[in-house]
Amino acid sequence: MGETMVTVEELVAQSGPVDVTWVYEQWREKLAEMMAKLQDRFELELDPSTNGLEIAGEIGSGIHGQVQCFAGPEIDWMVYSWMADPKNGFANMHITISPGPQVDVPLFGMAFACFGERPWGFMDFGARREAAVNTDYYFKYYEPLNERWLNVRRDNPQLDWFMSPSGYVRQVLSPIAFCYSGPPEQKTVDLIQGEADYMLDEWMKMFDAADPVPADQQDELCRYTEDWRHTVAQLDPANSVAVKLFGQDICDQLVMALGGTQRQLPHAGKFWTK
Repeated sequence: MGETMVTVEELVAQSGPVDVTWVYEQWREKLAEMMAKLQDRFELELDPSTNGLEIAGEIGSGIHGQVQCFAGPEIDWMVYSWMADPKNGFANMHITISPGPQVDVPLFGMAFACFGERPWGFMDFGARREAAVNTDYYFKYYEPLNERWLNVRRDNPQLDWFMSPSGYVRQVLSPIAFCYSGPPEQKTVDLIQGEADYMLDEWMKMFDAADPVPADQQDELCRYTEDWRHTVAQLDPANSVAVKLFGQDICDQLVMALGGTQRQLPHAGKFWTK
């Protein structure tokens, strides 16, 4: 197994013009499929704060995409976003989910991307408790996925682990994060999409089996989850790519959307009053 240790901005700069439409179309279809699964399970309402965060266009017309954010009684904040210029080797799409404070299930994060010709994928569970000392939390949410994580590394020497040069990004990743690119072939796309399905299904099972957080602890958990989301959005090194593609003003709007800093809907759990 290899390793890539460059920034996303460097990957984009190094890629040169390459047509990744064949990957992009599959990413979009899988993203929509995963979103439909979430909408079947959770009550989700589109937050008005992200209205207008879209750039219309067809494949070949340059960069285009959309960001939509949702909230509900069980989900505090969910981001559904995609942006792409597939004729020039770029695609980046996400689903990130912050659970409400009525459960302490980890955050769910997933990304499909092409930064050049190699398909790239990321899935992880962001801890909402200090797993280094809260061992019950670690063994409940992370240890059950450890063997699968090891098997992915053992069984797929063709993949490259994405090693971010950012120390902050590296410490945010959990021990079971999937963060790989692979050869530009269907096998890579199938593997990444298969891992995304598995991770989302496992996360939804964890959510449904979670014990309720007492009401007097929900304020603290809500604040921590919001702080985690805001900070990760602000310190993402890939923001520099958004500045180059859209300009600083649009990048700032995207960061606020990801963090939910301009949200209009209430928080989830005991705070949901609609």
